[in-house]
Amino acid sequence: MVAAGFLLHKLAKGLIYRCGCVAALASLGLFSTARPTVGAEEIIITYGFFERTIAIEDLEAFAKGEGLTPQLSQYAESLRLSEADLMAAQQLLTEQADLSEVALAQFLYTPQGEQLLETLGEVLQTPTRKPGFRAIRAALILAAADDAGGLTLINFLKKFPTPGIRLDVARALGIAGTVTETVRQAEQAIALVQSEAEAEAEAEQAGNGSFPVNSLLVDAPPSFDIIRQPLNLLSLRQIDATLFLPRATPSNPLPDTIPVIVISHGLGDEQSSYTYLAEYLASRGFAVATLDHPGSNSDQIASLLTGLSPDLVNNQEFLDRSGDVSALLDAVEQFARQSSVFQQRLDIQNVGVIGQSFGGYTALTLAGASFNPDTLETICGGPETVYLNPSLLLQCQAKDIATIDTPSLADNRVKAVLVVNPIGSQIFGESGYAQIDRPIMILSAAADTVAPGLPEQIEPFTWLQTQYRYLALMSETTHFSVIASNPMLAPSITLPPELLGTSPEIAQQYLEKLSLAFFRRHLLADLQYDVVLTSRYVKTYIEQWPLQPLSLIQDLTPEALNRAITAQN
Repeated sequence: MVAAGFLLHKLAKGLIYRCGCVAALASLGLFSTARPTVGAEEIIITYGFFERTIAIEDLEAFAKGEGLTPQLSQYAESLRLSEADLMAAQQLLTEQADLSEVALAQFLYTPQGEQLLETLGEVLQTPTRKPGFRAIRAALILAAADDAGGLTLINFLKKFPTPGIRLDVARALGIAGTVTETVRQAEQAIALVQSEAEAEAEAEQAGNGSFPVNSLLVDAPPSFDIIRQPLNLLSLRQIDATLFLPRATPSNPLPDTIPVIVISHGLGDEQSSYTYLAEYLASRGFAVATLDHPGSNSDQIASLLTGLSPDLVNNQEFLDRSGDVSALLDAVEQFARQSSVFQQRLDIQNVGVIGQSFGGYTALTLAGASFNPDTLETICGGPETVYLNPSLLLQCQAKDIATIDTPSLADNRVKAVLVVNPIGSQIFGESGYAQIDRPIMILSAAADTVAPGLPEQIEPFTWLQTQYRYLALMSETTHFSVIASNPMLAPSITLPPELLGTSPEIAQQYLEKLSLAFFRRHLLADLQYDVVLTSRYVKTYIEQWPLQPLSLIQDLTPEALNRAITAQN
C-alpha cells in the first residue's frame, strides 16, 4: 500500500487536519473587537451567527516570514501563541506535498478521493455556504500544477476558485475535538498493550524461573541455500509469482516435510517488497511463494496516476485477491508433482499466509473471516469518519461486494496466518473476526496513520475466538516500515523519512523473527517455539529496546480495552 497509502495519508490526515487546525486557530478572531481588514481574497470565518474575515495576503506575508499584520498580531495575542507556536504555524502553511497534478487529479476523481472531498467540503465552503467539494478539488489540482508555489496550504488557499473561502469553525472544531479524543484513546490502548506485555513477562518469569532457552531459536544463521523458481498460474488474471525454495547443502539435507508460506502484498505494492522475508524463511527450511495481485499492485496505481485507470481499485479485487492465492497454491502443487526433489516434500495442505495491509485483509479472508455488511452500512453512511481512519476509504468500497450471500473465500489448505497492519475492522466486524478458526498473529505499528492500530488491529484482536492468537505491537513503526524498497525500480511516489519510521530495518527484522517462530510452531508443530511466542522471550531475545520497543500479548478482552480507552486521565 505504498503509493496508495501515501495518498491517503497526505490527503486524509494532512489536509483535513491542517484545515481543522487553521479553523481552530482562526476561531478566536471571532471574538476580537477590531474589525479585520478585508482583502481581495479572503477567508470568511464562520461560527454560528458570528462572522469575521482574514485576508489571505496577510497569511501569505506571514508564511513568507514578513511578520504579522495588526489583525494577525491581535489573534496571536488572543491565542497566547509563543514564538514556537508561530514557527509551527508558518511551517504548516508552507510545507509542501510532493504530488503531481496528474496523480492528484486521478486520485481525487476516484470514489475514495470524492469521499474525502465530501468531508473537506463540510468544513471549507463557498461564500454562499455551498459545500466546497468541487472548489477544493480545483484548488488542490491548481496548486499542485503551480511550479512556483507547489501544493502547500497557503497556495491551496490562493488557488480556491471563488472570491472567498467560508470556513465553518464549528465543524472544524468538531473534527479537531474528535481527532484529539481518538488520539487519546489510541495512546491509552497502546499503553495497555505494553503494560499487559510487561505483566505477562513478569508472570512468565515467576512461573519458569531460569528460563532455559536461548536466542538461537530465532537468531540461528541460515541453514540452506535458496532456489528461485518462477511459477505459471492457471488463472484468468495475469499473475506473476515466484517460489523460493531451500536447497540442501553438504551439511544440511532437506527436511522430509516443507510447509508452504505465501506472502500477499498491500495496495499499490509488489512482491519484490518482501523478497527479504521470502529469502529469510526459505533459507530456514520453508517454501515461500510471492505474487503480484494484478488489480491492486504497483502497476494498477501507476495506471491510475497516469490516467489509464479510473479507479484506485476495482470492487472485484476484494474477491479476486483470495482467488489469486488459491491459484498460486494450485501452481505450487503442480510444480511439486513435476519435481523429483520436492514431490514428496512440499506440504501443500499445510500453508501459512503473510499479508500486509490489503494483503492482511486477503489473509484474513483465507483464514475464514466472513463479511459483515451491517458494520459497513453503519460506518460508511457518511463522510465524517474518514479523517479518523483513512483505511475506511478503501473498506467502504466493499459495500457492494461484502454481502451475506458472498461465498466464503477461505482456503482449507491455509492453516495459519500472520497479518501486518491489516485492514478489515468494518468489512468483517466482530462477528467476521470470530469466524477465524486457526492460529493468527497480528502485527500492529504504533505510528500507523493509514490503518491505525486501535481500530484496525488492537480492537479486532479482542474479537478473535481462536485458541492460538498473538498481538505484537511495534513502537516507532509506521504502515510502511516493513516494506522494503526495490533498488531496481524507481518508486511511483517517494515516501518522506517520517513515513518509514525511525528504523524500518528493525521492523523488518521483527517480522522475520516473529514469522519464523510463529510458523515453526503452527506449521511444523515445533513445541519449543511456544516459549518463543511469549512476552518474556520477546523482551529477552528479540526486542531492540530502546531503539524500537516490541510488545507481545496472547490475550486481551474487549472489556479491558474499553476500560482503558474510556478512562480519563
